[in-house]
Amino acid sequence: MLKTLDKALMLLNRFTVDRPTWGVRELAAEADLHHSEVHRVLVTFADNGFLVKDAAGRYALGLKLFELGHIVQKTFSVDEVIEPALKRLAQESGETAFLSVLDGHDGLCINVARSPQTLRFSIDQGQRFALIAGSHAKAILAFQGDAFRREVCDRAALKDVALLERQLAQIRADGWAATREEAATAVAGVSVPIRSSRNDAVIGSLSIAGQMHRFEEDAMPRLLGLLKTARSTVESAVALNR
Repeated sequence: MLKTLDKALMLLNRFTVDRPTWGVRELAAEADLHHSEVHRVLVTFADNGFLVKDAAGRYALGLKLFELGHIVQKTFSVDEVIEPALKRLAQESGETAFLSVLDGHDGLCINVARSPQTLRFSIDQGQRFALIAGSHAKAILAFQGDAFRREVCDRAALKDVALLERQLAQIRADGWAATREEAATAVAGVSVPIRSSRNDAVIGSLSIAGQMHRFEEDAMPRLLGLLKTARSTVESAVALNR
C-alpha cells in the first residue's frame, strides 16, 4: 500500500514548470514503470481532481492542487518552519544562523538563531545591511542583474568595482559565497542564495557566521553541507510568503 502511494506521489512530482504535461507512455518511460501501472495512477488522480486530461490524452495538474495550495497559503505560518530550521542549523554548525532578504537596494535580516558559542557573530532581526560586504550580502548581490549591481556600487561609492565584480562572478560560478573579515573583524561567513519558486530569481540568502578560526578550509564542506540541507526547508517557506 505504502509502496503504491510512494510511486503515485513520485509520478505526481514529475509535473513541473519545465514539464507541465505528460503522456502515459512517456511518463512511464521516464519513471521506469509499466505504462498500465502509470495509466491507473493518472486516472485515479484525474478522477479526484488532482490531474486533468486534455483531448490529446495528455495529463496536467488539476484545480484540486490549486485549491489545496490556497489553503496552505491561508493557514501556513512561515515562522513555524523557518525558526526551527535556523535553530537546528545553529546547533549543528555551532555558529549564528540567519536568513536575509533583498529589500530595495539593501539586505534585511528577517530571522536569526544565535550560536551556542561564547564568541559569536551578532546580527539582529530587522537589521539592514549594504550588499557589498559579507557573504550574506554577496550571495544576494551576485545573482542580480548588471544594472542593479551598478546602482548598488554607485550608492556605496565603491572605488574598486572591478574587484567586486570578479568576486561576484566566482560566487555565481560556485553557487555560494564565503568571506573573511568583511562584515566584522575576526569574523567569517558562508552563505547560499535563496530563490523564488515563481521565477527562480534570488530573493535572499541563508548564512552562518562566526569566529574566523572556525571557518578554516577543512571545515567548509561540512558547513556548506549543513547550509544546503537547511536551504531546502527555508527556501520553500520564504517563497510561499513572497
